[in-house]
Order: sequence, then C-alpha cells, then structure tokens
Amino acid sequence: MEKIKNRTTIGDFVSGLDFTSVITAVICSAYGLTLVYSATYARLSEEKLFSSEFRTMLITVIIGIAAALVLSVINYEAISKLWPIIAAGCVFLMIITFFFGTGPSSRPDARSWLDFGFVTIQPSEFLKVGFIISFSYHIDLVKENINKLKTIIPLVIHGAIPVLLVVITGDAGSALIFLIMFIGMLFMAKINIGYFAAGICAIAVAFAVAWRTGIINGLQRSRIEALFYPEEYADVIYQQANGKIALGSGGLFGQGFLNGKMTQSLTNSVPENQNDMILTVAGEEFGFVGTMAAIILLTVLIIRVIVIGLKARDNVGYMMCMGISVMLFAQALVNIGMELSLLPCIGITLPLYSAGGSSSLSVYIALGIVLSVYRYSKNQNQTLFYNH
Repeated sequence: MEKIKNRTTIGDFVSGLDFTSVITAVICSAYGLTLVYSATYARLSEEKLFSSEFRTMLITVIIGIAAALVLSVINYEAISKLWPIIAAGCVFLMIITFFFGTGPSSRPDARSWLDFGFVTIQPSEFLKVGFIISFSYHIDLVKENINKLKTIIPLVIHGAIPVLLVVITGDAGSALIFLIMFIGMLFMAKINIGYFAAGICAIAVAFAVAWRTGIINGLQRSRIEALFYPEEYADVIYQQANGKIALGSGGLFGQGFLNGKMTQSLTNSVPENQNDMILTVAGEEFGFVGTMAAIILLTVLIIRVIVIGLKARDNVGYMMCMGISVMLFAQALVNIGMELSLLPCIGITLPLYSAGGSSSLSVYIALGIVLSVYRYSKNQNQTLFYNH
C-alpha cells in the first residue's frame, strides 16, 4: 500500500506541473548559459574551463529550478498570506543595502549589491517578487472598492515604497521596472482609466521637474541625452553603439559559436555583453534567427504565465500571475530597447538570459508561484500537499 501511495504522490506531482512553462524557462536558461559562456570565453585563462559568471549562473539556475518545483506544491494562497513577513524581509534587505551595499567601479554612487564574501546578491531582484505577492494580496483585499479614491491612495503609497527603496540605492533601472509593474498590475486589476490618465500626467510633470531642477543629473542625465545627441556623447553611448554593430554583424545566421569578432574581443568592445548586452552575443554569433529565437522563447513564457493567470481560481492567483508576466515583459522591453538604443542604458538584465545569480533565482521563484497557481487552480480539491 505504501508503494502505491508513493507512486500516486509522484504521479500527482508530475500531473500537476505545467510543463509548457517549465520546459520553456529551462530552454531559455540553457540558451542564456550558452551565450554567457561565449561572452566570457575570451577572458578565460588556460587553467579555467568556465568563467565565474557562467558558474554562478549555472548554480543559481539549478537552485532556481529546484525552488520552483518546491514552490509549485505549496498553495499560493498560503504564500500570499505570508506577505507581511515577506515584505518586511525585503524592506530589511533594502535598508541594509542602502547602508552597506556596494556597486561596480564605474558606478561609485550605486549601492545595489550586498557582498557576503562568498556570494553577492542584488536584493532589488527579490524585492520584485515580494512586491508582487504583497501588492496582489492588497488588491484582492480592496477589489470591491478598487475605484474609490480612499482605496487608490493606499495602493499608490504601496507602489511608491519599492520605487523609493531602489532609488536611494542608486538603482534607477530597477525603479523604472517597479513603476511599470505597479502600473501594469493596476491595469490588470481594472482600475478606472481616469486614474491612469492622472497618473501619467503626474509622472510626466515629476520627470520634467526632476530634469529642470537637476535631480536627474550626472551619468543618468548623460545617458538620456546621448540618445538624442549621440555624436556629442560618443563616450557615453559607445556601449550601445558597439552593441548595435555586433547585433547586425551576424546577418541572418551569425558568425558561429565562439566566432564573434566583437563579443570575443579582449578589448571590451561591448562592455557587459554577458549581462545587460547579452543579445549582442546572440546577434553576432547566431544572427537574426538566434536573436529572434531568444525573444520568441521569452514571449512564449510570458504568454503562458498570462494564460495561467486567466485560468486562476481566485483574484490573488490572477494578480500574482499578471504581476509576474508584467515583470518579465518590463525587463525584456527595457533591456531590448536599451540594446537597440531606443532607451537609455540603465543596467537591466534580460530575464533568464543575462548573467546574474540574483536575477535568475528571483525569476524561478516567481515561476514557482505561477506553477502553484496552475496546480491548485487545475485541481481545487488538491489535498496531497500543503494546502492550508
């Protein structure tokens, strides 16, 4: 009897998985690891097989897949009810980052990473997941009065907290992602369109004031101006300019794996090509076909998350999936726009493709929640796993 029960348990686990999202995410990560390996290959010393970026990404992908599978058997409703603990933990990490965080040598003003010696993490990546959980629960609590002003004001305050937390650590790129997530989730919650019009006007005015008063200054200001006056800011926009050259140089099918002239250069022709500029590697070595394959795979994953959300059994599950889909879409949109010089270079990774342990792990944690929504919405009478 015990053997039959065990077989049933394993069978129920497997039958409750959404293989479309799992397989798509794993393929994206495998492709991403290939691109990161290629981007860092030229810098390898003779005694090393892998770069530290590749090794870190591989480890976090494995851990992330395991975490997603574990989360898939925990009722997402139970996870959502833990929002005070999750939110407090995320805020605590961000405060610690503000006081003790570090940044790259090129950005001494940024304090976005926590260095523990043996591992470095970027708390804002996990804050994204924490925000989605807490904001989804908040929206569900007030869904009956979602369009009343007394409801909107607390929601706006809730959305402003993560934006402010990442801004004070010098991470303007993540602040933009949080802003898009906040607006996107409110849109999915069917907020009256009038509030969006007012909000967009407020954001435009705030940006104009920040620009005129010099709040937006230094490198951030230069990167925006460089989009309109590239000749005058050649030293600022060279990363994007060289990135576009690399993207286009591969033609239709690319120059071949490890054969990219710019991505394999030791002269740092395309800085951060293993991270923010990862698509330049795909473009140069695998061509237009390889680049579009990466984008299409990520699009399939985002659409699948939306479909699971639409089939969720309750509003919390729906909002969580919508929030995660907006997060993935926002990061992809900003990263691709940045690599094509349509948006300023603000240090946003391409989900599941760019090097970065925190980014990969946080995406898989988010996908674990999506898998939970799928499992418990598919079988509302599920009692085999933790469901309380």
